[in-house]
Amino acid sequence: MAESICVALPDGRWLALDRETFAAALAAGAELMTAPSPAAATAAPLFVDAAEMGRLTDTAPSWWEAAARDLDCPSFFIGRVRRFKVADCLLWLEDVQERAPDGRAVRCAAAPRARA
Repeated sequence: MAESICVALPDGRWLALDRETFAAALAAGAELMTAPSPAAATAAPLFVDAAEMGRLTDTAPSWWEAAARDLDCPSFFIGRVRRFKVADCLLWLEDVQERAPDGRAVRCAAAPRARA
């Protein structure tokens, strides 16, 4: 059998390719990846309101307003309106996320305080 290159797939299966097929696949992949990514064209806007943050994270807009008011959630006032920078808020959310010893997300440690 000719010399083969084995490639592990994410689902645990393996590909065995000869060197020529492997080189052709690498070249085709490089050519495909030079095109702009459709995800880059539909990136989230820089600043959004609490309703949009709620939609993006499947949480209540009031949670984001309370988190910004009571905690360290990054937010900005543009005029009189509070806005959230999506990338910063998602990074903040990752930082305050409680995790189990095996790394699984348990719950968000940032629970806005109830008003007395």
